[in-house]
Amino acid sequence: MPDSNNSKNYKLISVAIILGVVGSYLGILYLVNIFAGSFGLAHYLNFENIMKNHRKELVEKIQRDAHFKEVDTKEYIKEIEKIITMEKKRHLGEWVSFKSFTPNVSGKYITTNDYGMRSQWSLKEMAQRAKNNRDEGKQNIVVLGGSVAFGYGAINDEQTIFSMLEEMLNDEYEVFNLAQGGFTSFMDLFSLSVIGLYLEPDIIIIMEGYADTLHLAYKSIGGELAWGPFNKSEQKSDPEFAFDFHYQNLNNMLRLGTHSHRRAILALQPLSGFENNSTIEIQKIKKMWDFYPRIREVMKLVAKNNNAEFIDLSVIFKDEKNANINFFDKVHLTVTGQKKVAEVFSNTIRTLGQKSSAINVLPQSRQAWIKNILEQDYNGKYKTAEDY
Repeated sequence: MPDSNNSKNYKLISVAIILGVVGSYLGILYLVNIFAGSFGLAHYLNFENIMKNHRKELVEKIQRDAHFKEVDTKEYIKEIEKIITMEKKRHLGEWVSFKSFTPNVSGKYITTNDYGMRSQWSLKEMAQRAKNNRDEGKQNIVVLGGSVAFGYGAINDEQTIFSMLEEMLNDEYEVFNLAQGGFTSFMDLFSLSVIGLYLEPDIIIIMEGYADTLHLAYKSIGGELAWGPFNKSEQKSDPEFAFDFHYQNLNNMLRLGTHSHRRAILALQPLSGFENNSTIEIQKIKKMWDFYPRIREVMKLVAKNNNAEFIDLSVIFKDEKNANINFFDKVHLTVTGQKKVAEVFSNTIRTLGQKSSAINVLPQSRQAWIKNILEQDYNGKYKTAEDY
């Protein structure tokens, strides 16, 4: 009888321990998901599951895109996963850590340098090349932006927007692409200030819109760098503050970009289904369509106020019968789409005149203009895939 009691006690203790471990694990996951966001500890605890889902989605995109016919899908996905995995992100000092592509990737399809930029040259080599270009009368172009500008969706380094742009411009220009995955105007400003100006640019291209809008259309989660931390309300969007913040970041970049006879181009990137008939992943993107006309107006305004060139890339597929061929997913472009964007930039640069560095002063304050943009009714003034 005593042995029987001891056996029962051991079983009860074992069950209690197992329940305790499972409960602790679930509790940790719950707390991490609330307080750390999708890129905290939960990311690591669920790494295999996250990568499995990502791999599945990426295979679907590749199979949908005819440009990948001759590409080794497994090898391509392996290289993509190298640049998005979180363990090897570059941290710039103890005080700032941000999402970016991984440095020192050297693959068949993707190359990044020591700072995660899509380049075969290290940052030091880029700086030396920029200096040599100046001495030889060749112009330097610095590109800022997120994953679209980086060239996510291209089959290789040569088929990205800005590699094709450099080829189109022949030997008159060298393009230095500083774009990083997930960058908003906040990090573009940081990148331009500490790296971009060091490359002695004659022309600065800022290509964005999607990432900043993403923080308006979707709530901030945990530790993600979004609008929430700045207005102390992570779960509530504040468009007036957000647009003002976005404007100010762009304004600061363009002032740097048009200083000392530099020229600047501000470009609004395309979205699937916005001003075109693409149906690629539109259920994931349609929430942003209401914000995009306003982002467009903000970008046009800040470009005008700084005598910079504004390019509305969101309309370049507008008259195509099948805009799907341009989109790798909801926002990233196929090689076809990237080439068309490169052509627009090439034509713009060829006709880009020397602009005055004087800053326009509007009769209204910035806040008043932004408030007016937010209050405008844009119904019927732009088309989406659902209107075609």
